[in-house]
Amino acid sequence: MDNQLNPLIKIDDDAGTARIDVRGSLTRASRPELMHEIQRVRRMGISSHITVDLSRAAFVESSALAGLRIDLNVLDAGTRQVSPAAAPGVLLEVLSTRDHAVAESRPDFTALTNPSELSQALEAAGIRPLSDYSSDELLAASDSVFGLLDDPAGHSGQELLARYDAIGEEIARRELAESAEDRAPSS
Repeated sequence: MDNQLNPLIKIDDDAGTARIDVRGSLTRASRPELMHEIQRVRRMGISSHITVDLSRAAFVESSALAGLRIDLNVLDAGTRQVSPAAAPGVLLEVLSTRDHAVAESRPDFTALTNPSELSQALEAAGIRPLSDYSSDELLAASDSVFGLLDDPAGHSGQELLARYDAIGEEIARRELAESAEDRAPSS
């Protein structure tokens, strides 16, 4: 596999914005190069957000994407400590707007206009809330969604990231509840 990032950097001086289109592969090996490009653009005086478009990347490795999100959070935290008026963060685009329009026009896409229909639709589809999953089922779902992130061409990247985040939040909620229960009897 080719680990070349092949970034295309577009800067709009009038608007003070920048866009980095990744055309190659985002892997653990190429992630430091992308971070270097982001920091280089920031040093050029870009005062608003930087958009990193991964929707046309040849390959996005899920562990590299997760690591990139961690690196960007650390970068933002460091920037906030230096200056309270620091530049906005970095936006990651995983799904192109063209792909989004295609996804919305799929025949299996159903818009629910009445919120009460949601629980009926989920029940009919055999989908249950994450709170009803066992711990083993949650971990299996997390592994499954994380594995799907390796193939952004096959699935909606933003939808997968949202699902992965929701699963992580449910796991964290359970761990917090268990921690509180463990502390309660010892009080």
